Amino acid sequence: MKADFNVNRTDLMRDKLIREISDYERQLAELKLNGNKVDFTMIQTYKDLISARQDMLRRLPVHY
Repeated sequence: MKADFNVNRTDLMRDKLIREISDYERQLAELKLNGNKVDFTMIQTYKDLISARQDMLRRLPVHY
């Protein structure tokens, strides 16, 4: 039986989510290192963006 979804599309989505998580983690680290003014709202926003993408990544089908 053939799967109803395109494996390549899933792999592309996985790669995109991993890239976005990495980018947001880098931006979050830079924001935390900016010692002058801590923007707690932006810190929380980055944490939320990272968490949402990690959830999407966990929900993607795994292929071997």
